[in-house]
Amino acid sequence: TFIIGIFMGGLAGFWGDHGLYISRAQIITTCIGLLVAFYYGWLMRSYTLGEALGDNFLSFCGELFISLTLFCSICVLFFQLGKLIRIGNWLSQAVAIPLDILITRLIEIIVSVPTLILIMSVVAITKPSLINVMAIIGLTGWTGIARFVRAELLRVRSLEYIEASEALGYSKIRSFVKHALPNSLSPVFITLAFGMAGAILTESFLSFLGIGVPLDTITWGRLLKEAEGSYRSWWLAVFPGSAIFITVTLFNLIGEGITDALDPKKQQ
Repeated sequence: TFIIGIFMGGLAGFWGDHGLYISRAQIITTCIGLLVAFYYGWLMRSYTLGEALGDNFLSFCGELFISLTLFCSICVLFFQLGKLIRIGNWLSQAVAIPLDILITRLIEIIVSVPTLILIMSVVAITKPSLINVMAIIGLTGWTGIARFVRAELLRVRSLEYIEASEALGYSKIRSFVKHALPNSLSPVFITLAFGMAGAILTESFLSFLGIGVPLDTITWGRLLKEAEGSYRSWWLAVFPGSAIFITVTLFNLIGEGITDALDPKKQQ
């Protein structure tokens, strides 16, 4: 969630609608590369990823890293291949990519769909696994971070030190990585703290309903479900419920503490 939110929000906020110009040849080769990368990075390795998911978490992380590396490598290869194409002025002509509009519309589409219903729908048709639940929550919870990063970068990119960096001839990528992004991450940690609390509540709710998580997996929500039919076993409800309450409260307090620490009025 954190990485996806920063990446998408950074593209939308720093580059905007007229900050990224690439040739039509690169657009065509990149689209072809995305299809090839998806096939070789994910479809061809789907069985391997499934087997690793059933073994252990570390094995799955290793195979996932290999798939991500293969996917990104193929995309970069086809993107660079587009630079070598010099056939005709139409293919060589650079056009602006409206990243801000595309990413903003994607965020609006995801936000318009109730997150819990979306997670329940996806989890219901996938293989029951706690890792799958965590992955789906992460893939649907990046919108808040992306919004914060976009808003901060819209403000930061017009400041003097960014203009000075570009005036010195530094590339936009260097200005983004070394100057703009480090000065825009402070509000993101606030959203991350509150997002962790929301993710814990969502996972507990799904576990309580028995959706997505295997029946033999012990979670706080699953323990609360077991307490539903055992009124004499009060500890099955008190301890998991207290653990959820304390953990969520701590993350909320951390978020409020970061908010107070970053408030310029209270720093004076």
